[in-house]
Amino acid sequence: AIYSATKFLGGFSDLLAGAVLASDPELIQTLTGMRALLGNILQADECWMLDSRLSTVALRMNRQSKNAQRIAEQLAKHVRVMRVIYPSLFTDAAQIEIRDAQTDYPGSLLSLEVEGGKTGAFEFLRGLKIAKNAVSLGGVETLVCHPMTTTHSELSPEELSAAGITESLVRISVGTEHWRDLLEEFTRALG
Repeated sequence: AIYSATKFLGGFSDLLAGAVLASDPELIQTLTGMRALLGNILQADECWMLDSRLSTVALRMNRQSKNAQRIAEQLAKHVRVMRVIYPSLFTDAAQIEIRDAQTDYPGSLLSLEVEGGKTGAFEFLRGLKIAKNAVSLGGVETLVCHPMTTTHSELSPEELSAAGITESLVRISVGTEHWRDLLEEFTRALG
């Protein structure tokens, strides 16, 4: 398993880290050799920062997930929102089965398809003050982005279509702020 510790484990958008985990001793030995060649080992201060935050991961994730679920379920009813993509809103039996088998909480990430295409999405983003327009995720602050013009901007039209990334899609990584403040802001930004 390869995991980005930069995101939720770090939680404060201020360090770059990752973890590679395996149970096969031969694979671990190969990875250890590769690590020695590439030199990708965290500095001591970054290890200390990351270690000091591990005890709050469950608290942060619980709060962020509850916030996101409350917000997603409310925004799904908004007249200017064409679709909300969030695990608690899945209707497909296979998706529900996977969600229930693999998660305890639905998580802090949600996506909206906003009425008005790219223009509607950008109007929404410009209307935000608490949520910051940034491409990262997993921090305690709420971050939003327009994937088509940021994180996925180098994909071809065919690849964007296959991934379900449209001009109206906005990704939200919900933080630990009060969910009602965020919902009020999102509702206001939707006009």
